[in-house]
Amino acid sequence: MKVSIRQLQVFDAVAATGSVTAAANRLNMSQSAASSALTDLQIILGRQLFAHAKGRPLQITDEGKRLRSTIRSVLCTIEDIEGDRDDAPLNGQLVLGATPMVAETILPQLCVGFMRNHPEVQIRVESQSTMDLFERLSRFELETAVIENFPDVPGVELTPWRTDEMVLIVAPDHRLARRQGLAIGDLAGERWCLREAASSECARLRYLMHEQIGQLRVAFESTSNWGIRDAVVAGGGIGCLSHEVVRTDLEQGRLVQLAVSGFSYTRALSLARPRNISRGRLVAAFDRYLIENA
Repeated sequence: MKVSIRQLQVFDAVAATGSVTAAANRLNMSQSAASSALTDLQIILGRQLFAHAKGRPLQITDEGKRLRSTIRSVLCTIEDIEGDRDDAPLNGQLVLGATPMVAETILPQLCVGFMRNHPEVQIRVESQSTMDLFERLSRFELETAVIENFPDVPGVELTPWRTDEMVLIVAPDHRLARRQGLAIGDLAGERWCLREAASSECARLRYLMHEQIGQLRVAFESTSNWGIRDAVVAGGGIGCLSHEVVRTDLEQGRLVQLAVSGFSYTRALSLARPRNISRGRLVAAFDRYLIENA
């Protein structure tokens, strides 16, 4: 017996979903056929690729993990071959991951620009936390994610993309809105509207402020950047958001940026991709477009 493409597809789908039934549904085949294909593959390779645990999803074994990047690369290559020649128009659906700030500001315009160049492409952006995106990348559910910079993660390749400036903002009638010569110490005791405490941007802001003004007085907390923006516009206190999020509000006077001496907060953004796999034409073309338009 020889390894078949269908067996590799079943392996890849089971690894992504943790279930033979879910893999069969994804591949539009019967559960019994998917189970047989996986069993045959394990027999041909002479190794167990998944471990069974009662009541839990199938767990990929170390042997399966070692094979996964190779199998994913093979399937990507086959998809490209089936897509005909290298100069054929790009088509299909591209699923991207992004952290909320990127998904809500920078990425949509870039996606539209790419689709304008490639009308047969559809793009879906899924917004999640950095750690959730890393988990999905490790399962090869995503081929590209755009995230805030992060320390090295096994199995994930990070490529520097662009920087993002975080700014302090208040409503126009806030008592500090028109103050000149502000220092960080002048913010002591003020009410804040911030992202959840576990978010990377909030953690770093607290670190930057703590030495001079201690613990921040958080009056409003949200997992949504736009929720923070709306709370600040309504007069809820000081916010700290990406300049991309509030650019229009600052230009139109709905918000005021505080010029605080000694405050500087920039973040590096990166493209996160599974390491050591061949990438299909579509996702590789989109990655190049992002980098060229950083």
